[in-house]
Amino acid sequence: MKLNLLLLTLLSGVAVYVITLRRQLSAEQMRGNMYRDISARLDRRVAELTTR
Repeated sequence: MKLNLLLLTLLSGVAVYVITLRRQLSAEQMRGNMYRDISARLDRRVAELTTR
């Protein structure tokens, strides 16, 4: 009985850890996309200003 409770607790802890890691990964990916978009806009703006 104690072993089952221990395994259930361990499994629950691992599940929470995996969910936390997935959320962090999603946030990092969104942040990376934001920086790429900003960089692309700045590159276009610099190109416009240098061709004038």
